[in-house]
Amino acid sequence: MEFIMRIKYILLIAVLCFAIVGRAQDFESGGFVYSFGPHSGEVMVDVNIVDGLNAYKGVCIIPEKVNYEGDNYKVTAIAEGAFAESKITEVVIPNSVTEIGCEAFLGCDELKNVTLSLNIDKIPRECFLGTGLVNIAIPEGVKRVGYAAFEDCYYLHTVMLPSSLKLIDAYAFADCHNLYEIYCAAVKPPKATGWSIFYGVKDVDVIVADYEAMDAYAADKVWGDEFAFTLFPNEDIWVLPSFNGEAYNQDWERVNLGNYLAYKVIDENDELIAVTAADNFYLPALDHDAVYTIVPTTMMGDSDPVDVLVEKTTGIDYIANDAFPAEPEPIIVVHGSTLYIYGDNYKKWVSVWDMNGRLYYKRISSDSQVIDLPRNRVYVVKVGNYVKKIFI
Repeated sequence: MEFIMRIKYILLIAVLCFAIVGRAQDFESGGFVYSFGPHSGEVMVDVNIVDGLNAYKGVCIIPEKVNYEGDNYKVTAIAEGAFAESKITEVVIPNSVTEIGCEAFLGCDELKNVTLSLNIDKIPRECFLGTGLVNIAIPEGVKRVGYAAFEDCYYLHTVMLPSSLKLIDAYAFADCHNLYEIYCAAVKPPKATGWSIFYGVKDVDVIVADYEAMDAYAADKVWGDEFAFTLFPNEDIWVLPSFNGEAYNQDWERVNLGNYLAYKVIDENDELIAVTAADNFYLPALDHDAVYTIVPTTMMGDSDPVDVLVEKTTGIDYIANDAFPAEPEPIIVVHGSTLYIYGDNYKKWVSVWDMNGRLYYKRISSDSQVIDLPRNRVYVVKVGNYVKKIFI
C-alpha cells in the first residue's frame, strides 16, 4: 500500500510541476509572485519558479494588501500549487485570504508551522500532503477537510478541529503515523465522505466537547474504531504560559508561543485576528504601542489570557504580566518513559498533567529526574512559569 501511495505521490508532483511552469504571473512584490484575481482589486499568491524549482523558502508572512504601480490590491487567494515543493519553514496566511488552492503546500517537507486564515471554509485537496507540520489548528468556519489534505504528514502530533467541521474526505489524515491527539469541537462527528481517512493511524486520543458528544462519536463507524481512537471529554487545563518575544524585522514582532495546545490572538480592538497551533506568531508592528491578548485554548475552552505589549520602536520589550516575569527556559528531556528537567530550576514548582486534565505530579524541583510516566501519551509540563507539551 505504501509503495502504491509513493508512486502516486511522485506522479502527482510531476503533473503539478508541468502545470505550473507554463502559468502566467503578473508581478512580484516583497518576495511573493502575484496573479490578478477574477475580481477587480484582488490578487492571489502564485508559484515562484526559478531555474525549474519553487524559489520560496524560510518564513513566509503573506500580506493582506500589496501595492503595484501605485495601486493597492487585496490578497484574497493562494493559487494551486503556489508553494509546492518549496523550502518554506513557516507560513502565516492573512485573514484577507478566502480560498487556498489544491496542492498549495504539497511536498513542503520543511514546513513545520502554519497559521491559517480565519475566513476560509475548507482545506482543499492535498493541500498539506507530505509536509513537516507538527501541530495544526483549523479555525472555525471550515466545513470540509479535503481529499488527502494532511496525508503523509509524518511529524503531525496534534490536530484541532472546529465545531463547524461537517465533512472529512478520503485519506485526509492517512499515514500520519505520529498523530497522538485530535481535539474535535464538533458536537456531531464529522461525516466521512470516503474511506481510509485515518489509514495507518492508531492509538490516538480524541478529545470531544462532553460526554454526550463522546456517545455520538463512539456510535460512529469511523470515530468509534477502538483500535484507532480512545475518546475523552474535554477538561480544560488552567495554566498560565509565559511568552518570549523578539523583533523579527521592521514590520513584524515574533512571539514564541511554545508547544502548548492552540492560541487565540486578539488585537487592541478586542478582535480575534488568529487561531494558531504554530510555535511562533508574528504580530504586526504599528506606529504606536499596542497591547495584544494571547489566550491558550482547546477550541472547546480557554485558559487565562496573557497581555503582550508591543512597543512601536524595538519590538516586544515587555510582557504585561507582572506576576509572572520572563525567566530562563528549562531543558525538558525524555528518556524512555522518564521525564528529566535540567537548568536553573531549584525550588521551582513542577507540575505534570495529561491532556485530559489529570494531575500526575506536583512538587518542588530538587533534581534532574522527575517521574516515570505511562507511554504513548501527551503531557503538559509546567516548570515555574514555563509550559511545554511533550509526548512520551
